[in-house]
Amino acid sequence: ELLSDRSGDKLVAKMDEAGIDKAIILPLDFWLGCPPSEGISIEEKNAVYAEAVKSHAGRLMTHVGVDPRRENALEIMRKGVEEFGAVGLKLHPTAGFYPDDPVCEPLYRKALEYDIPVLIHSGNEPAPLRIKFSQPKYIDTVAAQFPDLKIIIAHTGHGWWNEAVDLASVKPNVYVDFAGWQMEYLNGADYFYQPLRFAIDTLGPWRVLFGTDGSMLDVLFSPRDWLLAHKEYQSPSGISFAGEELDIVLGQAAARLYGLKD
Repeated sequence: ELLSDRSGDKLVAKMDEAGIDKAIILPLDFWLGCPPSEGISIEEKNAVYAEAVKSHAGRLMTHVGVDPRRENALEIMRKGVEEFGAVGLKLHPTAGFYPDDPVCEPLYRKALEYDIPVLIHSGNEPAPLRIKFSQPKYIDTVAAQFPDLKIIIAHTGHGWWNEAVDLASVKPNVYVDFAGWQMEYLNGADYFYQPLRFAIDTLGPWRVLFGTDGSMLDVLFSPRDWLLAHKEYQSPSGISFAGEELDIVLGQAAARLYGLKD
């Protein structure tokens, strides 16, 4: 994680090697009530990420991460956006809450005020985290309740990818990203290309986003190799992508979603 690269220098070096212009980093709030003696607090973690962004202005951006059950969750979010310049909110339900729990609603309303996307983890995680909280159907209820809220289903729900794309097909405020699909690709290229093709066909490329889930998964696939798996794809069954589609997925869609300029 970024804590092994507090300055962001290693990340930017990998981006340079891969030809990646910009990256969004995501502080994760896994452990509610974790005292600083057992690891840095979420307030400190958000500050570390913000300093990395400051050190690499124009290359790195960050979300603000917070567990909505924290008493000071709104203040953490406010500070992240207003003081640290966070461009989105990151929620990780596998810590023990459902995305449609009323405790999340103040954060969603604040995200609407700030006009920033909310990226919600969906899919597998190792113990002691619990994936039942991250099934896409609980994100669907949020999209219905807040139709103007821009929501990204992280990892396209992994094993629930069909459900994630299905709900996004009728909720135009929902996007999906394919961060963290390196393992599926390594198990067989079409385990990745077929869901990616289906998502683009169903949602259009403007609601499908590229991601790496680095640095954890960099040990499987460097960012450069993961990018090449998209740009120089080789599908055993002949699945194909138009160059224009890949350009959108690999950057243009995120640039539009986050309001980025060249």
